[in-house]
Amino acid sequence: MKEIQKTELLHNQVYHILKGMIIDGEYQPGERLVETRVAERIGVSRGTIREAFQMLLKDYLLVRNGKAISVYNPSVQDIIDVYQCRISLESLAVKLATQNITDEELSKLAEVINDSKIAVNMNDTKKLTQLNQEFHDIIDLASHNHQLIQLCDVIKTKILYIRTSILKVHFKNFSDFVDDHERILLAIQNKDAVQAEQEMHSHIEKSFNTIKATFKTVIDQ
Repeated sequence: MKEIQKTELLHNQVYHILKGMIIDGEYQPGERLVETRVAERIGVSRGTIREAFQMLLKDYLLVRNGKAISVYNPSVQDIIDVYQCRISLESLAVKLATQNITDEELSKLAEVINDSKIAVNMNDTKKLTQLNQEFHDIIDLASHNHQLIQLCDVIKTKILYIRTSILKVHFKNFSDFVDDHERILLAIQNKDAVQAEQEMHSHIEKSFNTIKATFKTVIDQ
């Protein structure tokens, strides 16, 4: 768990701490969270926890049932719904990014791909997971559509939570997604919005197929 820093608003820090704990599985899906216990664990006031809870409720990582607040525990249909949204939102994001991206953002994408290739050779899965997220974040921001950026952020948070905490799915062949990223970047560089959209759709669909195969295995057990 990260330590509290004095330079940032306390409830924002606690929000990020709790968000990380939920995604990392320190709180289990469906587990009820009690303000007093969480406050004692982190070392802050109940009021601060309450504010952080409100932010996590907006992210849908926490859910309210009457007075009780618990960790989001998605159904299979929830997972399908989230991925269908991600495919549509990120395909639109890359289409807009192709039209609006800056030279600096293009350079950042190229740098992320370079770093990803190095990480593949070193089999650094933690770094690759981070770089994968960074690649998609840059594209979302390059869309220059603030509403879309916010929606993508919520969806990606839920995807990360579903993948790591619910289904415990981890990338097996990182070189595949790096190749996908290269094709997406090439389409953006060529200002081919249609091709970029198709590449992104295909890229996320591959991930979705892995997820579907995983929860089918879980259901059949």
